[in-house]
Order: sequence, then C-alpha cells, then structure tokens
Amino acid sequence: MRAAPLAAWVLLALLAAGCAPERDYMPLAVGNRWDYRVVDSDGTVSARRLSITGRVSKLTWRARDGGALGLWSPDVPCAWSKEDDIVSVQQQGARIYLLWLPPAVGTGWWTETPDGARVWCQMVGRETVRVPAGAFPDCAVVVMEVAGGRTEMRHWFAPGVGWVRYSWGPRGGRPLWVRELVSYRLVSPKDDQPAPKSPALKPAADGDEFR
Repeated sequence: MRAAPLAAWVLLALLAAGCAPERDYMPLAVGNRWDYRVVDSDGTVSARRLSITGRVSKLTWRARDGGALGLWSPDVPCAWSKEDDIVSVQQQGARIYLLWLPPAVGTGWWTETPDGARVWCQMVGRETVRVPAGAFPDCAVVVMEVAGGRTEMRHWFAPGVGWVRYSWGPRGGRPLWVRELVSYRLVSPKDDQPAPKSPALKPAADGDEFR
C-alpha cells in the first residue's frame, strides 16, 4: 500500500485537531468583480457591481461599488480590507467592520457608520443561500443592528466566493432592500497586482475618497 502524500497527512492532522484550513470568505484581488441584483421595497430592480480596481497595501484593495451597503449613491469609491483579521469596507472616512476572521458563530463586535452611528454586529450562524448566481452552502451570516434602532442589516459571505447577499429592513421583519449576487469573476491570487512600495489612500480633488 502506498504511503499518503505529506500534504494529505497534514490535512488529516488539522481536521483531527478541529483546525481545518481557513477558507476565504471574501476573495480580494485586482480584477475580481461581483454583479448584483437590487430589489427595493416598491419592487424596483436595479443592477450593481462591486469591482476591485487596485492594490493599496498587502491587505487592502481599492474598489468601486454601485450602491455600497445600500446607503450611498451609485459608483462609490471605497477600499476593502482584511487588516487586523477583519473583512471591512472603508468609505467616507469610516471603516465598517463586516466579518471577523475566521468566522465563528457567536462572535460579536462594534463598528461605526460614516455618520457616526454605533452598530452591534454578530455572526449568528451558517446557512445555505440561494441567489440568482446559484446556491452557496455554509455561508457566514452576520446581523448588524444600530444601537437604539429598530432595523437590522444582514450579510451573507460564501466561502470561496465572498459577499453573496445583503438585506436591510425592520428587525425580525420582511426586508425592505435586498442585494443578491447574479454573477461573479474571480482571478487567481497569483495574478493579483503587487502592493505599491509607499501605499497611501489620497483624497481626490473631486470629492471621491480614494483614487
């Protein structure tokens, strides 16, 4: 009987120890893009695209997002990051913490919106999510609630794919705004552009936050 390759023994050891290799719940690389369908409370349907456009540092990337998080106007400049082992989006001077890594059910944290509102976030479970792009099992589900508010935001992150669904609406009620993945393109990490030697996020003259 042939001996198992060393990599296989390492994987078996990790699984036996309950330490399966971490999966990427938000692949970030220049050229990655996600196309979404957005459905408003009145039935209006629109399209949005999140695209990674440049590298800022080892763990931060520039991006363009049409209607990021449902709070701002279309085609918003932003930056997505995994600094401090947190998936976050930087916009309008604020860094919004979306997903603590590695995802663990029950993990909770505070974040803050650009207008200064404090938001309590918690990973509440794992679900299979069905969106126009297909069915994605084992998604990390994060619920965000503004302190003292009556609404909630929910995010679904699929391993190996990223942000596949977002909803906003009354706490425990029917969502008023839903964003769902329709299609996506991910490049190989080896094809990602290297970070610049002197990374900086420079304010743009026209008011955009990132260039």
